[in-house]
Amino acid sequence: MFKKAKPQIEPPPTAPTVDEMQADMETFVFTQPSINSSGNTDNADLEHTLLTEPESLALPTWWQVFDEYDQKVRKMAAMEEKLVTQRDRLLACQAKLDENAQQLRDGIQRQQTSIKEVVKV
Repeated sequence: MFKKAKPQIEPPPTAPTVDEMQADMETFVFTQPSINSSGNTDNADLEHTLLTEPESLALPTWWQVFDEYDQKVRKMAAMEEKLVTQRDRLLACQAKLDENAQQLRDGIQRQQTSIKEVVKV
């Protein structure tokens, strides 16, 4: 009654040839990160350039970006240390809570056994 139709899918695009890639490379333009007149830099672009192509940056700019990146790393290390300390505190608190819970369970168990003994008599 009904026939299953074949899907209408376009064929995938073909890979570029070597000549096309070389032509694209000729039109590629590389621009250095811009530095604003106030001396501020676009930090994300500069950090990327520092990590990928450090030789393309001017030496003062390189040191500025390096110092900013170093400060971020130090802040992250300090935050990690705080988190480790907080985790240790939480684990100690959890151990104390587990100990108190076990003491309560033991106390309840003792009371239940003593109640059962009194009821039997």
